[in-house]
Amino acid sequence: MSIIAVALVAFSGILSETSMNVTFPRLEEVFQIPLSSIQWVTTAYLLAVSIVMPTSSYLNRRFQERPLFFAALLFFTLGDIVGMASVNFQMLILARLIQGVGTGIAVPLMFNIILLRVPRQHVGAWMGLGGMIMSIAPAIGPTYGGLLIDHLGWRLIFGLILIVPVVSFILGFKSIENSEKSQPAALDVLAFILMSLTLISLLLSLNSLTSTHFNWTWLIVFIISLILFIYRALHSEKEFLDIRVFRNSAFTLSVIAYSILQFSNIGANMIIPNYLQVSIGLTSALAGLALLPGTLVGALSNRSIGALYDRKGPKIGFWLGNSLFVLSLILFVIFTKQLGLISVIFIYIIFTFGRSMGFLTANTHGVTQVSRKEQGAANAIFQTGQQFAASAGTVIASLIATKSGNMTLGTHNVFLLFLILGLINFVLFYSILRKQK
Repeated sequence: MSIIAVALVAFSGILSETSMNVTFPRLEEVFQIPLSSIQWVTTAYLLAVSIVMPTSSYLNRRFQERPLFFAALLFFTLGDIVGMASVNFQMLILARLIQGVGTGIAVPLMFNIILLRVPRQHVGAWMGLGGMIMSIAPAIGPTYGGLLIDHLGWRLIFGLILIVPVVSFILGFKSIENSEKSQPAALDVLAFILMSLTLISLLLSLNSLTSTHFNWTWLIVFIISLILFIYRALHSEKEFLDIRVFRNSAFTLSVIAYSILQFSNIGANMIIPNYLQVSIGLTSALAGLALLPGTLVGALSNRSIGALYDRKGPKIGFWLGNSLFVLSLILFVIFTKQLGLISVIFIYIIFTFGRSMGFLTANTHGVTQVSRKEQGAANAIFQTGQQFAASAGTVIASLIATKSGNMTLGTHNVFLLFLILGLINFVLFYSILRKQK
């Protein structure tokens, strides 16, 4: 019950994220700004999540589970109310940032509860259960957002989600127990600031590609802040995020493969509904419905994928999952101009099932390659990589669509990029299996 309670907070955040992707064409009309700016509704949220998540290793040792759970619930609910009441684009972005803080606390908290309390031989199945609950959100998010934007307006996307935090509060209040916590060293605030600056400057560098002139200043800030963060993290006696875990090559390669799959997944979730609305002329509801069957298949298969890892190890998840993922991208690339609602539904089912197999296997395998002591940091790195890859996926997909001249060509180019990344993952999975413990 405690795992489900925390997962529902994460579910709420992911539901609000994926449901808003379908609203981009309508929000462009409401706020009179282009897609390159509207995409910050998703990017700002994901950036906030990715900044908060690295603190989870420290927070997990410093605070007990109940205070962390209620803090996550409070931030998400407050952000949701602000989003519902937004009167301009700036207020909507503020709401997304507040929501991101709540999700950034909740997601690693759920996985830390699993890693702390579940026997190691069953970790895969329970990671799958937690992942399944969160994965239902992107399954219903586009359909949920599409139906509301067509019939009730975008504000109700935030309003109806409030039901889920209420259920989560009831479950969590009754079931979440506190565990013994060791007092960690003081939080390294400087390292946190440097890491936040690194992520923000990199994302702004990517986003500047949408303008006439690339912003070299942000790229320079990114390089300098990254170097300073690495130095500080390796030499400070204070506590923030133990990046020494990257010395484990199997773990490092798992994080890279995992991030590539998330980059492609969120980029596809953004580009497909926009393609169906702009290029084909479908309604928001139908565009969102196109993603529902595939994401449901991916979500409901998570528990079985985790159990398969427990029994057979990572090979099936790596090879079969990535093969299906690459196959779907080949179909998307070849038949972009002929795609319709039915063909997108079937190809996306293959895409999501393959992505889920590789994604969950890489996550579970990566954290089991490090010691119990290092798993908090490993989990924080995985979740941060996931969220930042999602932010980058949204920005890059939006950039390619904007620069390609029309949405059909842009969609083709986006899937071509994802196909190249999928082929790279074959190399990464092969290397992981060679280096695994």
